Amino acid sequence: MAARTVTVTRVSPLSAFKVGGSLALVGLAAWLIMVALLYAAMGQAGIWESANSLIGGVGGERGVTFGLVMSVAVLMGSIFAILLAILAPLAALVYNAVHKLMGGLEVELRD
Repeated sequence: MAARTVTVTRVSPLSAFKVGGSLALVGLAAWLIMVALLYAAMGQAGIWESANSLIGGVGGERGVTFGLVMSVAVLMGSIFAILLAILAPLAALVYNAVHKLMGGLEVELRD
């Protein structure tokens, strides 16, 4: 098997945006599924009933509901997904600048 070393000389910011956006959407879907499963597990353990009784005892009218938890999870996940999609092309630009100063990333390929 012959091995050869290849240097990555440039990363396209548009390509980085596409990959970063795709990974961010997959991560958002996984995040929402895990939040829903965690909410169900905590509901089975009785944690939400205790939290709602505590909120009611303090004087609050609204409790912790599935809709509230998922709304907060969607908001947080969307913010992180947007940040990841924005930071991916910026990382590509930084890599391209560093490549000019220090050389690129060397990858060894084998047949």
